Amino acid sequence: MRGFGLFTKRAQKVGFVYYSTFAAILALVLSAGGIFLAVPTAATLQSLGSGMEAPDFSVKDLSGQQRNFASVKGTKLTVIVFWSTWSVKSDKALARMETLYEKYKDKGVNVLAIDVDGQTISDQTQSDIRGHVKKLGLTYPVAIDHGLVTFHDYGVIAVPSTVVLDPDRMIKYELSGFPLLGSEDLISYISNAAGGRKEAAQAAQKTGYQPDHLAVRYFNMGRKMLKSRRMSDTAELWFKKAIEKDPEFIQPHISLGKFYLARGNVPAAKEQFQTALSKEPANVAAMCELGMILYGEGKAAEGKDLMQKAIKIEEAYTPCYYYLGYVSGKEGNQALASKMFDSAAKLNPMDPQIYIYKGKLAEETKNFPQAAEAYKKALQVMLKL
Repeated sequence: MRGFGLFTKRAQKVGFVYYSTFAAILALVLSAGGIFLAVPTAATLQSLGSGMEAPDFSVKDLSGQQRNFASVKGTKLTVIVFWSTWSVKSDKALARMETLYEKYKDKGVNVLAIDVDGQTISDQTQSDIRGHVKKLGLTYPVAIDHGLVTFHDYGVIAVPSTVVLDPDRMIKYELSGFPLLGSEDLISYISNAAGGRKEAAQAAQKTGYQPDHLAVRYFNMGRKMLKSRRMSDTAELWFKKAIEKDPEFIQPHISLGKFYLARGNVPAAKEQFQTALSKEPANVAAMCELGMILYGEGKAAEGKDLMQKAIKIEEAYTPCYYYLGYVSGKEGNQALASKMFDSAAKLNPMDPQIYIYKGKLAEETKNFPQAAEAYKKALQVMLKL
């Protein structure tokens, strides 16, 4: 993970005992069990995208019934909404899906709302969830993701996030954050697909390239290797095989770029992100990663401009916010830094990198008590993953 390796090395030189303790513990957590905390590789989901098979899931609905994909599958589409009571846009997303469900449930469209309020759900939170369901009058099933297993399997970046699957569990459409324009496109796609209109196929093209199935298998193998303590270096080979099989498949380029970044090979990483952008100019993950590289090369204005453009394209892409928070603080604009970190936390408070970058900034500006507090928060989040 970029920046954290430098943080752990410098931690040994700092005399602030609590800060050093948290640094050591964080390093252990990162190395133990093959935890992989790299920056997400797609705008809505970490390493999944349109044209790829989504993982199956097993969650309990509010009546205690176990729900998996087969039990909620629509004959045409299945809409999964990841939501929470702390997300300001979740109610809007749930309500719009209720309208669509009532209209198209007899035409092969089913909906499942999965609550991702936290790793553990208190009695009060469960009461709040039921309160939201009652207030919105939801008639489709609502489940709770105990342990956030499905949340992490899907690699959700921001809440709410909506994923549309076909009967074979292939991702047909994805939307993060439920923005105004994006939500209208999503609704148009579902409506057209339910009616069997050709506009649905055109709308689906907006969600990205449909990769070769074998390339996806190679890519998924690379992801699997990254999580292995002994085999992580072989991920490079699998990502390259995916690119060779389907050069237009964007995710392997971005993951390979992150792979090189984690190993300090910035020129190779930069090349991969530039290649991704040459194929998909509006790919926000590549824009944000390249923006950080440019910033590190001394091209601060160019790097920040690229990240700011990415946020305009995808307002719910969490990493760009904490990247901009970090660079803004480095330049002395602490008010903007705080605003960016707060925005990231509102989108996904369960992303530990928010607090790692916040701690890294505090460390580099010699605010060691604040650094300790931020790393403590990162550790608390990571231990719940």
